[in-house]
Amino acid sequence: MICVRSNPCPAPQEDAWITSYQRLVPHWHSVSLSHQHSTISISISRVNQFDAARLDIEMSAMLKEQLVKVFSLMKPGMLFQYQPELNAFLEFLIWRFSIWVDKPTPGIAFMNLRYRDERAVALRGKVGGQYIWARLQSFSAFCRWGDSEERPLARRAWGLMQR
Repeated sequence: MICVRSNPCPAPQEDAWITSYQRLVPHWHSVSLSHQHSTISISISRVNQFDAARLDIEMSAMLKEQLVKVFSLMKPGMLFQYQPELNAFLEFLIWRFSIWVDKPTPGIAFMNLRYRDERAVALRGKVGGQYIWARLQSFSAFCRWGDSEERPLARRAWGLMQR
């Protein structure tokens, strides 16, 4: 039926949406169940993922270089002391303004890659784990765990960290 100004369409019945819903629900359920069990395999070159990760590292290094220039007038060894915190802060900034707001990381954006949303893999612990590892390495080097003859546990921990 074609509605024109001279021949207006009649108003739909009050329960028209209910009948349409009841007619379409079985079809909608069958479609949603079929998509729930099937997964679409996406072939993404691992090289592209490595390149995107490398670009992220390079951008983080560029930000770090600029931040080091800001603190260049401070005491020479002070910035080295807080290197793991600085790295964790920069990684947090990149994470906060990319992944947190559902945007790609800078490396992925530059490579123009698109990924399927895989909620099974959580990225929450990545920055924290890297920070703890960097802080532990810095602390063990500062306390000279590798040279410790009196403390075999510290020397053993140093050996495990170097593997």
